[in-house]
Amino acid sequence: MTVKSTISQAITVTPSRRSVLTTGLLGGGAVAASSLGTGVSAAVATDSLQYSSESSLRGNGFDEAGLPNSSALGGTVWSHHPAGFASLPGLGLDGTTGGAGGNIVHARTAAELRSFANASEALVVILHGSIVFDAYEKLRVQSNKSFLGAGSGAEVVNAGFKLINIANVIFRNFTVRDSYIPGDFEGKRPDNDRDGIQVDTSHHIWVDHMYFTRMGDGLVDTRKDCDYVTYSWNVFADHNKAIGEGWTDNVVTQLTFHHNWIRNTHQRNASLDNVLAGHVYNNYLQDISSYGMLGRNAARLVVEANYFQDVRNPLNIQDPEGELAASGNIFEDCVGVNSAPRGAAFDPSSHYQYRLDSAEAVPALVGRFAGPLGGTESAPADVVTVALDGSGDFGSIRAAVGSVPSGYSLPVIIRLGPGLYDEPVVIWQDRSGITLEGSTGNAADVVLTFKEGVTLLVAGDGTAVRHLSVTSGKIQTGFVVLTTGEDVSYENVTVLNGRHG
Repeated sequence: MTVKSTISQAITVTPSRRSVLTTGLLGGGAVAASSLGTGVSAAVATDSLQYSSESSLRGNGFDEAGLPNSSALGGTVWSHHPAGFASLPGLGLDGTTGGAGGNIVHARTAAELRSFANASEALVVILHGSIVFDAYEKLRVQSNKSFLGAGSGAEVVNAGFKLINIANVIFRNFTVRDSYIPGDFEGKRPDNDRDGIQVDTSHHIWVDHMYFTRMGDGLVDTRKDCDYVTYSWNVFADHNKAIGEGWTDNVVTQLTFHHNWIRNTHQRNASLDNVLAGHVYNNYLQDISSYGMLGRNAARLVVEANYFQDVRNPLNIQDPEGELAASGNIFEDCVGVNSAPRGAAFDPSSHYQYRLDSAEAVPALVGRFAGPLGGTESAPADVVTVALDGSGDFGSIRAAVGSVPSGYSLPVIIRLGPGLYDEPVVIWQDRSGITLEGSTGNAADVVLTFKEGVTLLVAGDGTAVRHLSVTSGKIQTGFVVLTTGEDVSYENVTVLNGRHG
């Protein structure tokens, strides 16, 4: 049974003068070894861990980590249990419980977090403060773990998590950030497999109230026949690739994606490939420059009551064998592909109960409750710097733009250090008064480029662009710079390989 509040009818995509993108930026309990299921191996034993006096055996650890017992939305915002497919029994488990019943331990250093993640026994790991890795590391995670941020401000910097052939893992209430390699927006360098979380051939995974931003490759990848997965109340922001699922010819993955906020990203929002059952509801997609929700190959998707705002190609079922059931979604200032429903897909309510909020309410709900405690937005500095040598506040222009919250009205200067910035640049229409400028005053020193299409789209009113060059990876007859905002000024700007419109 589905618990529903009032649902709006699907609204046709209607572009505004400023959402251009039309010429476009391309773009229960612990699991035993015998119960891991096909293709999932038992955890590798590690040396016995020595626990501090903080260790305890106290349930799921949510109270110890200071997580709320919220009554908002009928208790669904900070629920003690996942909604959707991660809640279901299968492959030897009654549901997703993480490290509940194991020792509760506390990680404050990279060494502690590394050791706890790779332990063979069930653990609840409570993360405290900022855990910074000197060099990027993808931490190997074994089965039966809960990773919980303590209160507000817990974060993992310059590291990610790798789940390979395991089961029963929970991530809640912390940030994973900043493994981005400046200059590698596409994430194609051989040393840039720097995901926030990589999940391969694993099951019963719950990722909830997390914040992923500015990683090297994808923010989160779910690959190679995973099953019983739920992503809920997360924020994915300021990056190229947000969420990918697939990397397999098999059609087995069951995944729920609800109440997430994806903002200022380019692609994979999410990209769902050969998913047996993908249930996507009550998500907020905002300011996306390549494509929004994408079903590939034989994906079967149910897409309900989501809010798409300023998204290019908001909803696309790409291949003829895929199926899409879409209802109650709102599309504001969107352009491009918006696939019509086709096929039956599946009925989520035959698998589990869930609360469906109205699409109109989604921006406010998700904006208030998604992500870890403490929120994911703050007022930017008056001057934000970007540098390809790592000396700036950010390593990409997209991240710098993302540091300016939607609706922020005070002037902000984004100052670019010398070099070639190979990424699509968008000054979104919900951000006004931004100045984008080269730092040297010489337009030839700071060059923006992208492989083809529009390299620089200026949709924000009152934007000033100065002291830089804009080009494309190939000579084209279309626009390289496109202006749709009002009161936009250009000073000492050189446009190459295309037109300025």
